[in-house]
Amino acid sequence: MYVGEFLLWFGSAIKAETRKKLKMGYTSGDMTLKEVQKNYTQESVSNNPRPIGPYYAYNDRYLEIRGGMFENFRGILTWISLLIFLIPLSSSYNSIYSFIVLYNNETDKVTGYVIAIIFFSIIFLISNYLCIRYFRYIYRFELFTIRHIRVRFNRITKQVYIQRPKYCGGTVVFKWEHIMPANFGETGSDMGGTNMVNLITFHPYKTGFPVAQSVGIGKNTYNPQDYKDEWEFIRRYMEHGPENLPKPRLSTHLPMPFHGFEGHVKPMIHAAKNAPTAWVYLLLIPVFLILLPFYTVGYFISECLCWQPRWPKVIRQAGKAGKPIPKETTLADYPPKVQQALLDSRLEWSVRDEKTGKLVDYGNS
Repeated sequence: MYVGEFLLWFGSAIKAETRKKLKMGYTSGDMTLKEVQKNYTQESVSNNPRPIGPYYAYNDRYLEIRGGMFENFRGILTWISLLIFLIPLSSSYNSIYSFIVLYNNETDKVTGYVIAIIFFSIIFLISNYLCIRYFRYIYRFELFTIRHIRVRFNRITKQVYIQRPKYCGGTVVFKWEHIMPANFGETGSDMGGTNMVNLITFHPYKTGFPVAQSVGIGKNTYNPQDYKDEWEFIRRYMEHGPENLPKPRLSTHLPMPFHGFEGHVKPMIHAAKNAPTAWVYLLLIPVFLILLPFYTVGYFISECLCWQPRWPKVIRQAGKAGKPIPKETTLADYPPKVQQALLDSRLEWSVRDEKTGKLVDYGNS
């Protein structure tokens, strides 16, 4: 489910006139100068680097991990979408069936079947138009889109590649040294107990891009130490190589019936552990018996109705001898209207000097 990625990109790339219609103001994402100047790739945050994953690739040149902020909710929109798709499907079936009955002279109620053909044809055309014109902005979060967001860390080129759908910002390239872990940092704040993925950010102070770009990686967790352990694993891989690091178990890009099981069952187990009362256990029984299979099957259907595109050739070959280094993402990589929207949003990413309390002019104004 790519709702999180879409909202992050939509908040930065929304046109000024659309923002005005929706009565959306500009939010403040101020950070301190100390936070944005720090090189997070050089500081160890854990003594127990662990590849929690899921990982899709791991070798001497790069590692690749799954992205996506709300993968544990995937399957819900799939079922909603399939139910809505039943309207044009059933209306087309009824229309065709009525036509066949008339064509084969199987009834004397010609007028009734003609009216049925006209009625169901109109329903089909209207519902089909609404699905294509409007509802596609909803079902594309789980259906007929990229199967999984991927994040590739290339230790040879010292770059990070993020593969996202175009409506979430598309594929981008940033320097490794510009990365900032968002679940912990200078403030020492940890997102424990929130069942979130590990968030990483590329702030405009470092990248020169007008706005920050963020992506979630790995699995959802309630344990704040998991964030640090996996980040430390990636950090050591990029800085020192795969030696002396545990080798991750690799997952597949292909649809598998069990992929969604863990993400759906973990919140239920967490709820049972934190509220071990009889009524909680009774409540979880129908959840396990009905909702868990429901969500898991929806996740699998979503995977089957999506595809996993290849990386661009320059990224696939990045780090090989004699091959070019991928160009970092800049404002010019986007259409003119999107460029203007990003420029309009750049003031949301101000940097404040913690010593003077004043905003720092770093070319983003």
